[in-house]
Amino acid sequence: MTDSARFLTLKAGASARAALAEAPLTPDRIGALAGAAGGPKWLAISAFYRALFTDWFAEREAPLPIVGSSIGAWAGAAACHPSDPGAAIDALIEAYIGQRYSMKPDAAEITATLAGILDTILTAEVRRGVLTHPRYHLHALTVRSRGVTATDRRALLAAGTSMAGLANVASRRWLGAFFERVVFARDGWSLVWADDGIPSRTVALAEANLRDAIFASGNVPLIMQAVANPAGAPAGLYRDGGITDYHIDQPLLARSASAPIVLMPHFDTRLVPGWLDKKLRWRRPRFAEHVLLVGPGPTLFERLASGAVPERRDFYRHAGNDAARQREWRTAVDAGRFMRDAFFDLAASGRLAEHVEPL
Repeated sequence: MTDSARFLTLKAGASARAALAEAPLTPDRIGALAGAAGGPKWLAISAFYRALFTDWFAEREAPLPIVGSSIGAWAGAAACHPSDPGAAIDALIEAYIGQRYSMKPDAAEITATLAGILDTILTAEVRRGVLTHPRYHLHALTVRSRGVTATDRRALLAAGTSMAGLANVASRRWLGAFFERVVFARDGWSLVWADDGIPSRTVALAEANLRDAIFASGNVPLIMQAVANPAGAPAGLYRDGGITDYHIDQPLLARSASAPIVLMPHFDTRLVPGWLDKKLRWRRPRFAEHVLLVGPGPTLFERLASGAVPERRDFYRHAGNDAARQREWRTAVDAGRFMRDAFFDLAASGRLAEHVEPL
């Protein structure tokens, strides 16, 4: 592996590896982009995101579905800015780094702070782009709480979430008793969703539900207040799409797709199917055959504070010292530029497939 390639981890499902063996990777060979959930972790790959949407896909003619949960949906929305996606993504980076809290914030404070960040980037231009962009078509993943999780009362929600976690250990299919996957999407798209036992439906994105849908996609249970009753969707409490689709273990594309690769710009080296699977190291992706995961490599991790991408625990590590946290997070943004450059160098050389490992 070359020195620059060590800034990258490249992994792919079987269909994606076969496609890469047939021909070099170009923007037109990407059938969908998957944006994983992960909050601050996204900052480490924000430079890669920015370059994808401002440069690499700029000459692409075919529409591109952007499928995102949590920060993946927020970044996808910013990318839909009709004339300057780079500036919109920069605004998200700055607003996200700049968030501040009291020493013991409650759900109301956290919800209000993150709502302010989202409202900063959901300008009139971005809203228009989400609904009408000729190239980028956003799909925001959320879940609608069911049964014992359909509450915002903390004690009851904690108990319901614990029950969901125990059920998930036995089988992801049992999550369907607690959550329904609801995808808010532009009309006219028929992506392929796995038969994973979790009930699913698609709701049309519209001006009336756009903000609620994107906000709900990143609405972390027990930390934030749920989004209630988005327009045009079934009544209920809506939360983080990462609960069921943390890193989006989904086919998304048909086997016969002319653009056969799902590009996943990622801040991790593994694909974790759901939020409740984070500690289940034995749970592997089952449906990501089309995915090309582009994540940080060992040399990139060496440039990050404590050898790790930003995370929510940084608020506790740097409690009372936002300036230190913000410096670390900006270091991660800067380091991500090496990952960006390494990817585009390999893609331009036609040698990217030589560095891809099985997912």
